[in-house]
Amino acid sequence: QLHDTIVYAHKLGFQMGIHACGDRAIDTCVDGFIKAMKEEPGKDLRHYVIHGDFTTNECAKRMGDWNIGVNVQPGIKFIASDFMDRIVGKRRSSRHFPCRLFIDSGVHMTMSSDAPIVYPNWKQGVETAVLREAKLTGRVSGPEQCISREEAIRAWTIEGAYQDHMENFKGSIEVGKLADFCVLDEDILTIDAHEIKDIPVLMTIV
Repeated sequence: QLHDTIVYAHKLGFQMGIHACGDRAIDTCVDGFIKAMKEEPGKDLRHYVIHGDFTTNECAKRMGDWNIGVNVQPGIKFIASDFMDRIVGKRRSSRHFPCRLFIDSGVHMTMSSDAPIVYPNWKQGVETAVLREAKLTGRVSGPEQCISREEAIRAWTIEGAYQDHMENFKGSIEVGKLADFCVLDEDILTIDAHEIKDIPVLMTIV
């Protein structure tokens, strides 16, 4: 039924972003997206999975090959790592929101807060994507899935614009694009990574 819905929406030209948690759910969505694109190729709809928190290596490769995006929420990783080991086991917990895997697989990865589930602080999202440290214990979960600051900032900016089919209008500071940006009180690229979430915002320009 899910595949039929995806194929129908794809034929009508709708972009789909589907919430999916767990490897089976993610695989099922990706199977549906690929089925739809095979039946009606040539449409630049940029379907994507929302969360994608336990994506397998094989599924991430298919997503990269078929230009299927993912929208992840590092802030959830920040608050969930302290108890995730007990729920799904350490091996799976280390792969919770596998950001490095997505980037290395060529997947267009965006980031969001998932507010009001967590506080909508994008700087916390950048910090967690870089460090993967738990909120209460500070334990690092899945260090092999850490990404760089530049990669995290890109996921919050130009990749989000790409997901919205708006990369030519917003998402990066360039002549001719919407001039939406904030001015920070510290250099986010050089400050201690543990202090990223607390950098004051001096100004927001819209």
